[in-house]
Amino acid sequence: MKLEVKISGLPRDKRNILVMACPEPSLAGVVAVEYLIDALKMEEIGAIRITEMPPVIAVVNGAAKLPYRIFYSREAGIVAIRQHVPIPPQIYAEFIRKVLDWAEENKVKLVVCLSAMPAAGDRESENVYFVTEEGLVEKFKQYGFEPIKEATVAGLEGAYLDAVLGRSIDGALLIAESKLLTAIKRLVDSGKISTHRDVMLILNDLVGRVGPDVGAALKLINAVARLAETQIDTAKLQEHASKYAFLIEKNLEALFKPVEAVAAQRREVPLVF
Repeated sequence: MKLEVKISGLPRDKRNILVMACPEPSLAGVVAVEYLIDALKMEEIGAIRITEMPPVIAVVNGAAKLPYRIFYSREAGIVAIRQHVPIPPQIYAEFIRKVLDWAEENKVKLVVCLSAMPAAGDRESENVYFVTEEGLVEKFKQYGFEPIKEATVAGLEGAYLDAVLGRSIDGALLIAESKLLTAIKRLVDSGKISTHRDVMLILNDLVGRVGPDVGAALKLINAVARLAETQIDTAKLQEHASKYAFLIEKNLEALFKPVEAVAAQRREVPLVF
């Protein structure tokens, strides 16, 4: 795969951290990256073109943009990759390798991939979990993050970890517990849904109606702020996160009701968000 990085210039600051979103259904990482770019008023410094993908152009205020853009905050030392469209799974591993090559060449200190998972317990905690190289575990504990005790990481998160381990650059996977993914897990555990198709249909329906998991995104944003030792105002997102939690709970209650009761409820009082 040929990947072209066009960049106006990245200062070789020893603080620089590269932040990107791992593709997952709650979209918490995507929201976190978007919020970081806006809250820190990050400067657009470049873009990434994947020549083997069909041409896709993002339009921002009338301007044509490549769908994968690079932003930088000189004050915070944070580099972020904004993804307007998902990276196809079949080329994701190669995409990550190319991005890490570029990060190493530009002396980036740390690469962090943001993701989400269902709650480990009965309800979601405020903890942010991590997976990193063995020599960095104690360092990430000192930031207040919780290590994943024992697990097998596969899929796109696994591809990221496989690509970053053993390089000269430090890398970590940061994971927040997601109310959306917890709700889906509860449905699976209850036997209400069982097939992958059903899971994806309900996920798409919930995300379409109530949006990405901003609660999990908020935890990831605060985690990045700790890593960069900077302040990020999250007041607007905190209010939205509370409303989001309420909407997920109400939709989950509806999904656990018998089909006939849900149909009757929708005929009487349509759900409006």
